[in-house]
Amino acid sequence: MRYIFFVTREPWASFNSVYAYIRIKDRMPDEYVALYSDEESMKNVGNMLEIMYNALGKKLKMEKVRIPDASVEDLAKILGNLIAEGDIVDITGARKLMILSLLGIRGITVVYLYLQDMQFSALPFMARPLSVQRLVEVVI
Repeated sequence: MRYIFFVTREPWASFNSVYAYIRIKDRMPDEYVALYSDEESMKNVGNMLEIMYNALGKKLKMEKVRIPDASVEDLAKILGNLIAEGDIVDITGARKLMILSLLGIRGITVVYLYLQDMQFSALPFMARPLSVQRLVEVVI
């Protein structure tokens, strides 16, 4: 299974959604595709995932794709060529423009880590009350 996610400037948002998926679904993706615009944020999230995978005795396989500032149409072409049927697309860290570019793509599962109280947004998943966060999953 391939897990595609958007990297934000706040590394915990991206990492927490990946961690929540693994913990709640009890499934580890075979491969990740990280979509990012900020190099430093990508480095931080990549390091966090590497540490988690090493601790679990697994090898992290991740492709990094830099997303330029572009129009919805340009992003739709990029994502349309990247996303395949059966992929899981995590929109937790996505900007509105990126989410709009997913319109029309079918055969994927979209996940989102919903956080009811943003005062916990800069904390790791397990340091936040579980009652204020929920993994939302939609098959389209």
